[in-house]
Amino acid sequence: MNKKLYVKIAIIFVSIILLYKVADIYGTNKIDSFLKSKNFAYKEVSVNFLWGNLSLKDVNYQKDSLYFKADNIALEGFSYLKYFQNKEFIFSDLETDQLKISGNFLHQSKTKDTIYDDKNTKTKNLPKIKIKEIDLNNIEIDVLKKDKFPLTVKNVAIEIDDFELDTILKNSIPFKYSAIKTSIIGFESQFSKVQKIQFKKLLFETDEITVDSLEIVPLKSRDEYIYHLKKEKELLTLVAKEIKVDNIQLAQNEKMSFSIDNILLDGVFFNLYLDATHLKERTKIKNLYSKSLRELPFDIDVKNIDIINSEIVYEEYTKKGNDSGILVFDDLKAQIKNINNKINKIEKITTVNIQSKFMETSALNITWTFDINNKNDDFRITGSLMNVSSKNMSAFIQPTTNVKVKGQINKMYFDFEGNNNFSNGKMEMDFKNFDIQILDDKKKKKTIISWVVNLFVKDSSKNGMVKVDVKEVERNKTKSFWNYLWISIESGLQKSLL
Repeated sequence: MNKKLYVKIAIIFVSIILLYKVADIYGTNKIDSFLKSKNFAYKEVSVNFLWGNLSLKDVNYQKDSLYFKADNIALEGFSYLKYFQNKEFIFSDLETDQLKISGNFLHQSKTKDTIYDDKNTKTKNLPKIKIKEIDLNNIEIDVLKKDKFPLTVKNVAIEIDDFELDTILKNSIPFKYSAIKTSIIGFESQFSKVQKIQFKKLLFETDEITVDSLEIVPLKSRDEYIYHLKKEKELLTLVAKEIKVDNIQLAQNEKMSFSIDNILLDGVFFNLYLDATHLKERTKIKNLYSKSLRELPFDIDVKNIDIINSEIVYEEYTKKGNDSGILVFDDLKAQIKNINNKINKIEKITTVNIQSKFMETSALNITWTFDINNKNDDFRITGSLMNVSSKNMSAFIQPTTNVKVKGQINKMYFDFEGNNNFSNGKMEMDFKNFDIQILDDKKKKKTIISWVVNLFVKDSSKNGMVKVDVKEVERNKTKSFWNYLWISIESGLQKSLL
């Protein structure tokens, strides 16, 4: 090989290197100018024109009242061929590290996801974005939400495979992916002046969610919480040891659709406390569960929910100077099948089976059925309660009504059918030695009134099981389904005892 050939090869080689360097410098300058025009600030930008790589270090960005700060952002493997062929932005990898999001969502500007041609007002498509692998590490969040309450997360990590974004937004879900894995550690969010929600860890992997130590806890004491509310409302405490959600499927047709095979709630403690002495009773209509599910803005199909190792406590403070009335349902298990609000569903009926101990000693069993799409909100609820002592009955009745009960309910069966307006049904009860004492405000027995009331108390030991019909119990539509059930049972108790 002669010298001229070597010289030509050397010139070509040097020219390629120079062109590559010039392209890198040109690309770096163009990207630097573009990013700065979009208010990105950073200490260093690096562009590899040959491989289609972009790297930024010590990045700061502000969008309205939100601030973004990252140690490193890397976007790699840009496909020039796909861009020139289809005007698509395709990358192999997107990585961020030590991303911190702070500020607030209070003053966010509206963004447009389409571009309009002024000449013919037709919508032009923005290019699609595809990224083979996304890896977002060590995200920290500390923001104020639109409701002006704080939201903080200690650490978020997100891994997504085969991400594709369609910026036309024809669908409610403008993106798709083949696999996703997200871990959220140390989540805490206040959602009212008196309540916040938090959990230790959430793991979402493709179609499964696991939540460790979910808590909804009060921020105010029972004595003062009601003074921070405009309407009468319960103070909620909820602790769930573990929640598992299996086989989550999302679809988009005419509207969003969610499908879930099974939800497991393990070790749930659920406490509701109501101070009914300060504010006027609520006036807002409270829908039955069937109507609330029917009117969701999306379709939902949950095949099964299992609740195990759980406890529910309801407390109501209605008379100043008295203790709060209390109802305890412990050792609770429940199975809920077919929560489905789709119009074309095959199985119409939602079924709820509950087993529990009432006040730690009395076996309670309930079966409750309804059709979510029935616009009359028809339902049927049947159940049994065994061996209820006067002490357990008085734990709620005496503080809330100044009525003390002595005696024993050996067996009670109920069967009610109802709708949004009225319930009707039957009750059977076996009880003995009932004595009702009407108390004054100092908790002393009103002897004459109590004597008169007890003249009318039945004795099932003489008559056997007492059977009564309960008719036309009117629902208080400002209260829950469970209040509706209680006043139906209360009506049956009155007919059985008196």
